[in-house]
Amino acid sequence: MVGVRELAVFLAAAEQENFSAAARKLHLSQPAISFQIQSLEQQLQVQLFQRVGRRIMLTQAGRDLLPIAHEMIYLSSQIEQMMGERQGLVKGELVIGCSTSPGKYVLPRLLGAFHQLYPEVQSHVEIMDRQTVEDRLLTRQLHFGILGLPSKNKKLECWPFFTDELVLIVAEKHPWARRDQISPAEFREADWILREGGAATRHLILTALAEQGLPTDELRVAMELGSPEAVAVAVESGYGVSFVSRVAVERSLELGRLKTVSVAGMSLCRQVLLARNRSSTCNRVQLRFREFVESAQGQQVIQGVVG
Repeated sequence: MVGVRELAVFLAAAEQENFSAAARKLHLSQPAISFQIQSLEQQLQVQLFQRVGRRIMLTQAGRDLLPIAHEMIYLSSQIEQMMGERQGLVKGELVIGCSTSPGKYVLPRLLGAFHQLYPEVQSHVEIMDRQTVEDRLLTRQLHFGILGLPSKNKKLECWPFFTDELVLIVAEKHPWARRDQISPAEFREADWILREGGAATRHLILTALAEQGLPTDELRVAMELGSPEAVAVAVESGYGVSFVSRVAVERSLELGRLKTVSVAGMSLCRQVLLARNRSSTCNRVQLRFREFVESAQGQQVIQGVVG
């Protein structure tokens, strides 16, 4: 009989496309991963993976197994938590996918406070792009996702998590750093450091700049980088200016390495959202987490981070 453990190994290998990477994710040895996959293939009498260079790719049989494996892992988790609930326990796993950088700063403190209330809950946070968050919510690999933009998928429920302020940052020696305020017309003079394509902040910034009369094709883009931390380093080094989440640069602002600049008639905020699969049944752990986020205590923790 196929076991849940073997299916978990199969899913990790399919996701990582590499046995060694799957071993690191599951804290197992690479031979142990290979053995579990071989055992599963022998039981099912099919080949699940094929090697392509250094990567492993799913065969058609592996692709057919993928959604069933996800469902079995989900049901196994539901059984364990249901039995715990019969004993009155709030116990089990909470898996959250985070696609927006402010969430990386909010979640550690929020989950730390949640853990103090419910010490039997194990929380796991995975950082990934927005599309991956949505995909994993749909396959029920995640209980909750954090998104910087509303999902267009009707199978996902989204609701407000917190409001994120975006600020214009410049290096401490940049000419704008000595100004109380600039006008949007001056944006054309600057070299811009932007997030990579697909980032929610990039979409918001380019839309806001276009509304101020600066279309994307007239923007002097010096760099496109993969994280707000990288953007902040580039700005701090004097390579350009950018809008970033305030919470992501709070430390650099406190140390004086970066300065914020007010823009006349312009204020950028966005609603960061929590999302879940509408068809997934909320167990006690997930209900308690959602209640905690919306509680006075949870909101106090969030506001302590985002201000």
